[in-house]
Amino acid sequence: MRVEDGTAEALPFEDGSFDTVVCTFTLCSVCTPMAALAEARRVLKPGGRFLFCEHGLAPDPDVVKWQRRIEPVWKRIAGGCHLSRPVSKAIAAAGFRLEGVETMYLPKTPRWAGWNEWGAATPA
Repeated sequence: MRVEDGTAEALPFEDGSFDTVVCTFTLCSVCTPMAALAEARRVLKPGGRFLFCEHGLAPDPDVVKWQRRIEPVWKRIAGGCHLSRPVSKAIAAAGFRLEGVETMYLPKTPRWAGWNEWGAATPA
């Protein structure tokens, strides 16, 4: 196994290096999610897959109100984690084609922190 030092926004790998990129509970806390997603696309081989499991912006307006109220304090106590970043929309906007996305509020989790989205995407 090899461990490399770097950031999601500047991956230390050549273009087209990987068949698969896995992103789990990362997009909430990176400084620039769109740059991280662009890097994921860059390092994927043609036909590669981007697998993700992330929490983020809920679909329910009442929950979103609470996410936005809590987020300023949450970011300070949870390592920069943003509660209200859109997951699937950001992945699609970064040039991926979404495949088989599933969503739910995690059981036994406050709704403001429990919205999750997971699935796969390929470069469009």
